[in-house]
Amino acid sequence: MKKTVSFIMTLVLLLTVTFSFTGSTVSEQISQTLKINADNIAYELSDNLYGISFDNSEGGVDGGLLSELVCNNSFEYEKDATAGWNIENLDYAVTDEDSINENNENYLYLTVLGSGSIENTGYTEYYSNKSVQYNSKKASTADMGFTEGETYRFSAFFKNIDFAGTVSLSLNANGNTEVFEFSLDGCEDWTKVSIDLVSEVTADGSLVITFYGKGSFCMDSVSLVPKNSYGYGEWTYSSLRADLYEAIKNLSPSFIRFSESTFTDEDGNTYGWKQSIGKLEERKQISVDTDRHFYVNSNAMGFYEYLLLCEDLGATPVPVFNLVSEAAVEETEIADEVENKTDLETPDSVEEETENVSEYDEYVQNILDFIEYATGGEDTVWGAKRIADGHEKPFELKYVALNDETADGTYKEKFTAVYDAVTEIYPDIQVVANSDISTDGDEASSTRSIVETTTKNVIVNEYYGSEKNLYGYFHKYDSYERSGASVFVEAFSSNADGSGTFITKNNIASALENTAFLLGIEKNSDVVKTASYKNLLAKRNAFSEKTSLIWFDSQEILLTADYYSQMLFSNNTGTNLITTDFDMDSDGIYQSTTVDVVNKVIYVKIVNTTRREHKLNIVIDGFDNVNNPSVQYMTENFRSAYNDFDEQLHVAPSQTDLDVKDGEISYTVGSYSVSVVRIPYDTNDGSALYELPEIDLISPYMHPMVEYAVPIILAVLVLITGIAILIVRLRRHKETKNNS
Repeated sequence: MKKTVSFIMTLVLLLTVTFSFTGSTVSEQISQTLKINADNIAYELSDNLYGISFDNSEGGVDGGLLSELVCNNSFEYEKDATAGWNIENLDYAVTDEDSINENNENYLYLTVLGSGSIENTGYTEYYSNKSVQYNSKKASTADMGFTEGETYRFSAFFKNIDFAGTVSLSLNANGNTEVFEFSLDGCEDWTKVSIDLVSEVTADGSLVITFYGKGSFCMDSVSLVPKNSYGYGEWTYSSLRADLYEAIKNLSPSFIRFSESTFTDEDGNTYGWKQSIGKLEERKQISVDTDRHFYVNSNAMGFYEYLLLCEDLGATPVPVFNLVSEAAVEETEIADEVENKTDLETPDSVEEETENVSEYDEYVQNILDFIEYATGGEDTVWGAKRIADGHEKPFELKYVALNDETADGTYKEKFTAVYDAVTEIYPDIQVVANSDISTDGDEASSTRSIVETTTKNVIVNEYYGSEKNLYGYFHKYDSYERSGASVFVEAFSSNADGSGTFITKNNIASALENTAFLLGIEKNSDVVKTASYKNLLAKRNAFSEKTSLIWFDSQEILLTADYYSQMLFSNNTGTNLITTDFDMDSDGIYQSTTVDVVNKVIYVKIVNTTRREHKLNIVIDGFDNVNNPSVQYMTENFRSAYNDFDEQLHVAPSQTDLDVKDGEISYTVGSYSVSVVRIPYDTNDGSALYELPEIDLISPYMHPMVEYAVPIILAVLVLITGIAILIVRLRRHKETKNNS
């Protein structure tokens, strides 16, 4: 009997250790006090502190944010012009003779003898689940996401050679039966044909175009766009996937960074922002190879669309330009040729090219032309082009950023040329200078030194890859020179202690690390003006990075713990820092306090990276009529808590009201938590504070070890208890029998 009891106690101990090991909440509370005094209101915060950065290299925009469902829609993919298309019973050729325009060179020349079809499968997944292992089955599985009752606008350019017959369209998905027909009458020259289609089901599928008859014709610039997409009918050329736009809107980004390097092909050829404006069929598409799959940047999300997005969201545009000119490339090529062939005489053109490059006229003018496009009037060349694109009013532009990818030791000269040219004509525009990828050591210091010898009225970008320990950078900017160049944190993200894999790495642990880093930035916003997370958008099983704020597939979006933590911060930001003597980061508690002196509200941001709950006493001094405080927060029992597809939501913010008595507020900071305490004062009654968007029902997250271990242990406990009871009863029965 003693052995049985001992065994049961051991199991109970094991159960306790299991919960403790996997991160369950420790009941012990530690009490701290945070004193907030109106006399300690310090410098103003940056208006553009929390923003987003776009990258179109792996399906975040084409196949993601853009509503266009047709992949490789103009047959411009260099290695295989019909990639993404399945052609049945048709003779075809890809040609560029008499094309629509010089930018859109390729088109499909088709010949029908009876009937045949062409199918586009859309932007497919191509990796096995949560990996970068190429999956040929996924890559060939149609992945256009159709929605029941939704109307889709099909359009394409046709030129009829001698085809006589009919054309039918269908949204090829299980349950869709309707066919939409048209003819090519009147299409003797390149003609755009548009037809509306309606899906009868919510399912993944493809676009199928079937031809009945005889003869030849040409086809180009095929499009299929849901008419409920954001901007449809209002933006001039493109529109955005509605759910992704809404998710970005809820982040309330104060700035949006978008780069001209997006318009660079795999060989490094830069087509520039000028190829990304105007009619879609006149924009240069760019081929990019990633592992074994193909990718085409359609440029349908060009600089014009980014400016529109910034305007609609009230965000500051931060366009990034490459400091690489065609002349510089030619000079390098000639120099290499001369170096490798020493027996040849140096061409006269080398010296001439060097003189041209030394002035950097080409890329300086490229940037000036963009500023004129964004802000110029109808009496300017590029301003008139913007107006022709459909936007008469000038866009607001505060920044231009420079990205040098040549690494040729000429950065200072390039930067100076751009800075002098821009500030001479546009003195109110700030120039964001490039920094080395490494944000530490002599190289980064050298970059800042180069910039500051030119002018201190600039911002220098810095980059934090996922290999960084962001907790170690909480105090980095405390020691920065306040009179020197400011900082633009171009990209940051953590790897959450290496736990999890694709999607699950965006857990509460990564959110804690990223937000702790952001608090260090907020406390130094007199130096750091902007910060954006490394990856904004990523498609499920079609993205090689392991973290992103927003994941999506053809039908759904997934908002991560990192997304929600940034949403809390960006929607609850003051105008000024309040300095406090609260210093607990060495114990895993990070804090920043700000105040909105205009709207009369104090914000206390707290990140608890520990398993212990902390009772926080907030003492308010010097602020009249403190009332109706509340807190928006996320808290978890396990560091590995994450959100994933095909699961109920685990990690998301909640809101609760707090009590205030005699200027004091008591708040229990949960384990592994991100919190924003909002304290209205003076005339603010709290009714206008930020409200959380509608969020699905949250299901408690259970660590896998506990999820599987607890039922097993409980089952064993029940079994052992049953055996123990049986043994006791048998012994009593035996004793009773012996006594009788």
